[in-house]
Amino acid sequence: MEDLNKHDYVTIWLDGQMCGIPVLEVHDVLSRQTITEVPLAPAAVAGVLNLRGQIVTAINLRKRLNLPDREDSSGEMNIVVEYQNEPYSLIIDKVGDV
Repeated sequence: MEDLNKHDYVTIWLDGQMCGIPVLEVHDVLSRQTITEVPLAPAAVAGVLNLRGQIVTAINLRKRLNLPDREDSSGEMNIVVEYQNEPYSLIIDKVGDV
């Protein structure tokens, strides 16, 4: 019998803290992407990226959560989730396990 209270999560790291996103909410896990800045966008909006021909808004979770910027952004990753039928790429430090 399946445990209905069991949930699987993709763990992510942000400023040394581990968080979880329900695995069924994650559409893609991407390495660092080329992001095009959007003029006059809120500070947390890093810009947009092209994901297989679809324009995706990239959100810098560090800025959104008022955390300090990374000293070295070369290892950043992106988790693509959907909110209200729109894809969003969450820029995080690294991905853990499922």
